Amino acid sequence: MKNLTLLLLFFSLFGCGAKQAVSELPSKRTLKGTWELTDIKFIGEKGIYKAFLFDAADSACFKGSEWVFIPNNASGRFTTNASNSTCDILNYRIIWSFLEVGNNKSFQFKYADEKNRPQSKDKTGYRAEINELTAGNMIITLPSTYEGNSFDVVIKFEKKSDNINL
Repeated sequence: MKNLTLLLLFFSLFGCGAKQAVSELPSKRTLKGTWELTDIKFIGEKGIYKAFLFDAADSACFKGSEWVFIPNNASGRFTTNASNSTCDILNYRIIWSFLEVGNNKSFQFKYADEKNRPQSKDKTGYRAEINELTAGNMIITLPSTYEGNSFDVVIKFEKKSDNINL
């Protein structure tokens, strides 16, 4: 019941006429469909960067991964790409949302079970700043650290279709 109340509150506040610009909280309908993670860049001091993204796999395994977003219940999934011998195909269900704190707009998600309940007992998840979100592209920035050095992982998605098959 609590989730239903929160969902109704969300739609009453943000469901009417939300624009696609990042200056406002994006509409969940913008993400509806199947997306491909097309590019990953590391921004920081010069050096070699390697990231284990979302506690799932090396960043190289995410390039070409498929992401499905279902806006009516804020669920979805992603499947990593086995592009080389070091990558396994991993499939994770997620629940996702947008968050606005001050001027920052974020995309966030948690791993979920088959009933769309968070898998983590402490209900932790992942949050990335939205740099761009249009009907065909999304670019997010995920702050990271390695051996005490901060850097950003910039992730680009391109929409492939409006299909939403889990």
